[in-house]
Amino acid sequence: MIFYIVTPTFNSLRWLPRCVRSVADQVGEDVQVHHHVQDGASSDGTREWLQHWQQEHADCPGYRFTFESAPDKGMYDAINTAWAQMPPQADVTAHLNSDEQYFPGALAEIARAFRSSRADIALGAYIIVDAESRYICHRRPVLPHRRTSVTVCEIITCSCFHRADHFRNHSVRFDTRYRALADVIFFRDLVNLRPRFAVLPKVFTGSFTITGDNLAWTETSRSEWAAYLRTLPWYTVKLHGLSYRIVNFLRMLRDCVCPAPRSYSIYLSDTATRTTLPIKHPTCRWGCRSRGED
Repeated sequence: MIFYIVTPTFNSLRWLPRCVRSVADQVGEDVQVHHHVQDGASSDGTREWLQHWQQEHADCPGYRFTFESAPDKGMYDAINTAWAQMPPQADVTAHLNSDEQYFPGALAEIARAFRSSRADIALGAYIIVDAESRYICHRRPVLPHRRTSVTVCEIITCSCFHRADHFRNHSVRFDTRYRALADVIFFRDLVNLRPRFAVLPKVFTGSFTITGDNLAWTETSRSEWAAYLRTLPWYTVKLHGLSYRIVNFLRMLRDCVCPAPRSYSIYLSDTATRTTLPIKHPTCRWGCRSRGED
């Protein structure tokens, strides 16, 4: 199965090599990977690093790496641009942000899920880490619902995979009018298409990093949320808190019947090998912070 993975980046050289390595090592008997990085004309040496990586891995069996470095209108415009270049032979596509990583064997698990079902979209579990790659919590996927997805982002990028044929046939892409809220709008519109989901609560596909610079906690995000809520019916806004609690309850319920993660394996800095970190106190509750090391 051929995966087309797109990564937007801009002046993120601290994170990007880890992300790229985590995609490259997914290649296996059932997995071929084309990883495309869309760089917004970074000034921190990203282009030079990408050129070096591309030359170094030009002849790797089952792995193709491409990139483009050019000005864009932000992260979501970069993702749309990369998706527009998806090769016709791709079977599955996804986007992985530069501060995210896939776990070992993640794409092989997703390939098996697509082969064994008619799903249009596969959703896995993920681990949230801090800027030092320390465990914060983990999250299980739940089946998204059209009502709750209006105001609750039930899907996260490092755990969402699209069957390429389905993705090509619908027109949902990121709305570049938003600088921070486009994820919510994208997944809301996607759920409204009523795709077939494969929900994989026992498959941990990747890590999501709280770097301190995440768009969700910026003033831009707050102002976009306020403007977005004004476009919704009053009762939808009133029910937002309840919708959020329902989704979190379903996540916790799902976690109760699944084995707790005890470790995770990621790249630290620009190392060529993964480091396995223990999880001493697993939790699916973000407020109950637990680290791999005390």
